[in-house]
Amino acid sequence: MSTLDGTQKRSLSGPSPDEKQWREVTQGDDGSVLGVRRESGKMGTINATRLWGPDGTLRGEGALTAPSGRTSYAFPVTLDLTPDGKTVVYGYANWTGFGLSTQYEFGTYAEGSSGWYVAPFDITDARAGTLVGRRVVANDSTTVLLQDDGSSVPHSNDFHPWFTGAGAGESVSRVDVAANGKLAAVETWPNGSGTNGRKVAMVPFASLGAPPPSDGSDCYLPAQGEPSYVSISQDGTRMAWHDDRGVVVAGTPVWFPSAAASTCNLSSPPVVISASGTMPSLGPSTAATPAAGPGPGSGGGTPGGGSSGGAAAAPKVSLSKTLRAAALKAGVSLKVTVAKAGKVTATAKVGKKTVATGKATAKRAGTVEVKLKATKAYRKRLSSLRRKVLAIAVKAGGRTVTVKRTLR
Repeated sequence: MSTLDGTQKRSLSGPSPDEKQWREVTQGDDGSVLGVRRESGKMGTINATRLWGPDGTLRGEGALTAPSGRTSYAFPVTLDLTPDGKTVVYGYANWTGFGLSTQYEFGTYAEGSSGWYVAPFDITDARAGTLVGRRVVANDSTTVLLQDDGSSVPHSNDFHPWFTGAGAGESVSRVDVAANGKLAAVETWPNGSGTNGRKVAMVPFASLGAPPPSDGSDCYLPAQGEPSYVSISQDGTRMAWHDDRGVVVAGTPVWFPSAAASTCNLSSPPVVISASGTMPSLGPSTAATPAAGPGPGSGGGTPGGGSSGGAAAAPKVSLSKTLRAAALKAGVSLKVTVAKAGKVTATAKVGKKTVATGKATAKRAGTVEVKLKATKAYRKRLSSLRRKVLAIAVKAGGRTVTVKRTLR
């Protein structure tokens, strides 16, 4: 979690406890946060989820499910929570059969956000669903669809066309709509190009479901590289997205009519809040700014949250400012100051790959030494890590701090 200016950050999950990686995340309008762990290259059914409340406390765990009988499953293509955080919707792209008999299915599932292990509600033919309030916004490749309002939403297959989202030779990949219904971000890409050439159109509306502007006041997002996962604040004044710079936050566009395609004039300039983050999701969570208490650990660490309140003070990590990759073979000493007795673990990653680990047991409050040693997979490949950023997550007493060093 991060404040919009990136000055305060907090880890909710800490490192993944198994081979699954934290790959998707979303935030509801109440500040609830859902994270999804999956293995790269494995079917979407092999996943685990964790739900946190607006203040970062753990509320539940579960898994994203799907009806049986398909040959292969790909989900979540998109991910979103209802305003109360109790229901999750996620896009899917599944297929059945082989060769000429292959049948593809595109749609959106809806189910409980935690403790749910039965088949979800299938919102058929509504691709890449996201939410505006409790209503699903989806597409049929070219047209943006809006779920009809009613007491059963989002568990409904009743939709109507809202507006055309893609031009000739393009397909809509995802749409995000501000909770007030007055601003949409439409992500498209050229047909047959994969994700290459992706762009995002920002479209203003008088109200949810109103027609798009006819004066040319829509515009294209000024991204660097391929923009994706645009997330708009509930009031439509702030936005975040991911591009070649990482996670970027900016003000939403200041509208000016133009007959020609134009680049958005943003109300505040883009700020990169995380070079390594992906899939941003804006919302009112207060988890990045916990109640006043002990400050973050030394060495540039970021305080991390446990699963409930009352956690001990975050550990403080002492580590040389210069770190050689080759030193990880014999082991690098971390001095960790903890507030109470217990297990202390360290996990070092380059990108999403774990390259070194270490652990120790503190017998009492004070300083304990943790030896950080290269994993078996990297003991003979340490030279390949030179000039790369090593992120070391140290966990103790239910709190996590992250220290980063550029390997020499």
